[in-house]
Amino acid sequence: MQFEELRFITQKAAVDVASKHERPLPPTVVLPGPARTLLLTLPELPDDDELRHAVIAQLAAEHLTADGVPCWGFVAEADVAGHDGVIAAFGARRHAPHVSAALFAADGALDEFVPAEELDPTALPFLHPLQHAVDALPGAQDVFDRYDPKRAGPEVAPDQTGGALGLPMFPG
Repeated sequence: MQFEELRFITQKAAVDVASKHERPLPPTVVLPGPARTLLLTLPELPDDDELRHAVIAQLAAEHLTADGVPCWGFVAEADVAGHDGVIAAFGARRHAPHVSAALFAADGALDEFVPAEELDPTALPFLHPLQHAVDALPGAQDVFDRYDPKRAGPEVAPDQTGGALGLPMFPG
């Protein structure tokens, strides 16, 4: 998986969450995997940053570190320049986290996302455990090979790759 594909998957997850949930949207962690993308909604994410950090750290230990997932995404409703919108943050091993945003249109759907930019290290500090978990994974090349059908061996059939445009999305 390329970093640009991770951006696409996270933004597609944001559109999926916005179309399937009532507002306010539940914060959602996006975990791309070799067979499917898992969306873990967090309806009870605390308001306090320290408590949020603890929840995300536990999630990272259970789902990123334990499963060797080399990348992550996060989707949440937010105030974007004084308007209702959604942020889509994403990161991967050896890549600084990035963030993008989209506003809600009058019909409730999401407008197009603005180009992604590097996430300021002081912004969204409760997401740091996700990046720390992927950065701490051993054997980055082996882990990426598991998640990148283009680099995987012949045991991955073309119909199992999901493809950049046909990635199956399953709510967690």
